[in-house]
Amino acid sequence: RVQVIRRRFEKRIYIPLPEGPARATMLKIHLGNTPNQLTQPDFDRLGMQADGMSGSDLSIVCREAIMEPMRTCQKARQFRPVVVDHQEMLSPCETYPSCAYCPIDLSDAPASKDPCQYCGAVRMTMYDMPDPALMLPPVVSVKDFESSLERIKRTVAEEELTHFEEWAEEFGQEG
Repeated sequence: RVQVIRRRFEKRIYIPLPEGPARATMLKIHLGNTPNQLTQPDFDRLGMQADGMSGSDLSIVCREAIMEPMRTCQKARQFRPVVVDHQEMLSPCETYPSCAYCPIDLSDAPASKDPCQYCGAVRMTMYDMPDPALMLPPVVSVKDFESSLERIKRTVAEEELTHFEEWAEEFGQEG
């Protein structure tokens, strides 16, 4: 019965998982026009780190990496003013406090809106921002991709690959 079903397929071709350079290219394609700091060597290294991942896995890794700057904004407890194209924007501080001189929030009292005298950071959350259009999220970085690669697990097990390769040898044909 299985043989009857198998005969109905005109061609049986095994397509292996993408190799390092292909994975690097796929990550770059999935990232698209999203602002980022990655260079070609970064993509090449990430492609090698993503060994054993399918195209679908890489798509998920990329989506997660793209979300990391927004997560940074959501977690931020301070924002620092920066000027972009002659307009003052607010960029999240990755650490709290931003510098050794920033006043730390030790009570439930409302946070002071006065900037730190040394680094200029203002204590607030993303949700306290007077105008969300003023927020300048960080661009996607290698660290964002590495964090995603640690969290996202590959969906194709080594045993499955062996099974597919054996099937291709027995029933498959060249493309």
